[in-house]
Amino acid sequence: MKKLMINSLALIFTIVSLTSCSSDSESAANPTNESAKSYTHSAAELELLDEVNAYRVSIGLNPLAIIEHISYKSSEHNDYMLATRTVTHEGFNERKTNLQAVLGAYRVGENVAYAYSTARATVNAWINSPSHKANLEGDYTHFGAAIKVDEEGKRYYTNMFIKK
Repeated sequence: MKKLMINSLALIFTIVSLTSCSSDSESAANPTNESAKSYTHSAAELELLDEVNAYRVSIGLNPLAIIEHISYKSSEHNDYMLATRTVTHEGFNERKTNLQAVLGAYRVGENVAYAYSTARATVNAWINSPSHKANLEGDYTHFGAAIKVDEEGKRYYTNMFIKK
């Protein structure tokens, strides 16, 4: 009975951690030797960032400022999702730690998505998901995003948020 309860709790924890779309965290930055990376946004990525800001402004929130390093880390995560053919937040703690160390972030959140054909459709899907919406409406100051396309033309999206 005890083993069944432990296995059940482990299964629930695994499911929750794999389906969580928000990992808002407040903590101090760790020292690192890594510096901020530059990133060149595609037109689709800039459209996604504009859609996020348009939504925030439409509900009375501040628009967020783009930081290229956040988009660089988002792009790295898309590379991982493409390679593993999964839509996941796996590795979020490493990305969060990097943004804390390199940018001085003390709050970090992340939204991911897959297979939406437009920025507007992606943001609308996030608005209709409570955990994604919490990130869109979160107490953040900066953000970044990346979109990667697989060989079938399906898009992988990562949108990260920070507060400095």
